[in-house]
Amino acid sequence: MTKSFVFHGLYLLLVSFLAVMYNPHIGTLGFNPDAKSALIVGGSFAVISFFWAYIYSRNAHRVAVIGGILTTLLLFVGTIPRGFMEWSGVASGDTVKWFAAVTITLVIVGSIPLFAALLRALRSPGKIK
Repeated sequence: MTKSFVFHGLYLLLVSFLAVMYNPHIGTLGFNPDAKSALIVGGSFAVISFFWAYIYSRNAHRVAVIGGILTTLLLFVGTIPRGFMEWSGVASGDTVKWFAAVTITLVIVGSIPLFAALLRALRSPGKIK
C-alpha cells in the first residue's frame, strides 16, 4: 500500500505541474497564472498521500487506510463538481476550458485506483499489511 500512496502522490504532482505549465489562453508552454489553484490542490493532496505512505510504513496500517479513504473522498468532493463545471463550459463552447477539464478529469481518474485499493484493504482486514 505504501507504493500506491507514493505513486498517487507523484501522479498528482505530475498532473499539477502539467496544469500550471501550459497556458491554453495563448496556446503555448509557459506559466499559467489561472492554474495556481491546481498546483496548490494537487501539491497539497500529494503531500498528504506521501504522509499516509509514511504512516503506513510505520505499521499504522489501519490509520493510513482510513485516513487515505477520507482524504481521497475529500479530493473527489472538491474535484468532481469543478470538473463538471469545466466540462459544462466546454460543452457551452468555451474553448479555453478544455485544458482545465482534462487535467481535473486526470486527477479524478488517477485517484480511483488508490481509492479502490483502500476500500479493498478496509474490507479484508487480513490484507492490511
